[in-house]
Amino acid sequence: MLDFIANMSPWWWVAFALALGAVEMATMSFFLIWPALAALLMAGVVLAWPDLSGAALVAIFAILAIGLTFLGRSILVRFGDGGGPDSSLNSRSKQLIGRRATVLEWNGGDGIVEIDSIRWKAVWEDTGAAETDGKVNVTKADGMVLTVRND
Repeated sequence: MLDFIANMSPWWWVAFALALGAVEMATMSFFLIWPALAALLMAGVVLAWPDLSGAALVAIFAILAIGLTFLGRSILVRFGDGGGPDSSLNSRSKQLIGRRATVLEWNGGDGIVEIDSIRWKAVWEDTGAAETDGKVNVTKADGMVLTVRND
């Protein structure tokens, strides 16, 4: 097996990198991108030093993959991925903050509002009366419950 690796063309490393990249895109784990980058770098290593043994190539790939994984993870921890705690990417209710809702029911402090034909449980932050079919502003979202304020 190591003889096969020692005699591989740099294009095999490029193909391996593309295959890892395709699996990364399918799984979106943000883990396989680093070994894929290591495989791509291995194509350059094979071009620069074509007489390396198979064991040396495997060792270099392992070192590159582990090193790039730790480096990539530390960069991700330091700079983030844009999905921090205040992100509303996967929180439909948080995406509604700042929107206007139509009051369907009001029971003296809580009720039901509608946004884009979807009904939401609502809690009023002020104690003023709300009119059915009136408009309110969404100020906060906590799970499936919206906090609203009269205009």
